[in-house]
Amino acid sequence: MKRLLVVLVTLSCGLASSARAEDPDQARYRFLVGSYACVGRMPDSTKTYTGQVQIREAKGGIRVVRTIAGKKVEATGQFGTVTPDKISVLNLRFRQDHLDYEATCLVSTDLDNYPRITCHVATGKSKKVGLETLFADYGQLGTP
Repeated sequence: MKRLLVVLVTLSCGLASSARAEDPDQARYRFLVGSYACVGRMPDSTKTYTGQVQIREAKGGIRVVRTIAGKKVEATGQFGTVTPDKISVLNLRFRQDHLDYEATCLVSTDLDNYPRITCHVATGKSKKVGLETLFADYGQLGTP
């Protein structure tokens, strides 16, 4: 009985230390994994677009594949902070049509507790920021 107690205590300590070793943002990245319907407007433009976005986990962040008008563009994303209040944001970076884009996104949840991601999108030369919103597609949105 004493040996069993020692084994259980050892195992529980090992599990607790491995849980602590995980990056605290990793659970937030895992929460974002999935398929999304996308609605947006590029910087310096009045033209809107729709598309589909896939988010997958990647080492130290996420990998994003945006498909807009049949064109696939890959992006990377990591959590960071902005403002003196250190507000948590998701920063995305991608290259499209020979321009480097950065998106600063707020992550929240919809009424069913699925992720909802809203972003300001810009290049280094943008005069007006673009907008992009990602709605989790859990089978009801019917994205192509």
